[in-house]
Amino acid sequence: MSKYDVSRFRNVTVALNTPFAPNGDVDLAAARKLTRYYIEKGVRSLYVCGSTGEGFLLDSRERMSVVEAVKEEAGDAMTIIVHVGCPDTRHSAELARHAEKAGADATSAVPSVYYRLGEESVYRHWTAITEAADLPFFIYNIPQLTGFNLSMGLFGRMLANERVAGVKCSSEPCHDILRFKQAGGKDFIVFSGSDEQYLAGRLMGADAGIGGTYGAMPELYLKLDELIGREEIKKAQKLQIMVTDFIYRLCSFPSMYGACKTIIRMDGVDIGEPRLPFLPVDEKDPAIIQLYKDIRGAVEETRNW
Repeated sequence: MSKYDVSRFRNVTVALNTPFAPNGDVDLAAARKLTRYYIEKGVRSLYVCGSTGEGFLLDSRERMSVVEAVKEEAGDAMTIIVHVGCPDTRHSAELARHAEKAGADATSAVPSVYYRLGEESVYRHWTAITEAADLPFFIYNIPQLTGFNLSMGLFGRMLANERVAGVKCSSEPCHDILRFKQAGGKDFIVFSGSDEQYLAGRLMGADAGIGGTYGAMPELYLKLDELIGREEIKKAQKLQIMVTDFIYRLCSFPSMYGACKTIIRMDGVDIGEPRLPFLPVDEKDPAIIQLYKDIRGAVEETRNW
């Protein structure tokens, strides 16, 4: 059982896009502006340098600089979870130590990627990360990208580590959330990581959610969370249908990350284009213009739900 107070993690957590300048460098001023944008929207938690943050396309120094900029801007107004996963354990542990030094609230990591490793290797990889920093650690299970699916056996071993505070469950079956929550208990945080199934994940026991499309429509996820908290499930279902349609449309562009960045730019914060090999989305594209209008229309429609 985790030794930490996990109450501050029960929030809608935006997986933060990493801003880039026109020359391709990380844009730290834009990272601060984006952080402030979410604070003003009512978001209270960020997940930094994960998949949405193009973390695997950044070198270690770039990742550290993003964490520092975001934490400096957020101060105590937000809970900051830093994804520190790298292909190798040494650099993952280095990023975990830096996250603690920078004042982050927690770390998180996928298993080592590219190499198809066995459970013992992944166990040692995650354990070394937890030993590098005295922070809550959130396992990140996303088998459709890593090729590694967290088994209940390995999950049980990780639960014995008092620094393991939860799991970001992005595997597609919602019953995975149920199994992790039942095994972890009430003080173990399970994040729903499948954006199009946020409502289903919460009904299956997830305490909160972390998602990449949250950033393009944060008000809608905050409203969805509010409706679930009020047990207005019919309204929540109606809103989830809207949100899922927007997700499908975001995924119809050359890259979802490019589409999300364009939506954010259209809403007033220019965070540049994604880093290759992810492709940009032209803000003059009629489809992205209509999607932005529809998202903002949905925000207005649901404001007083």
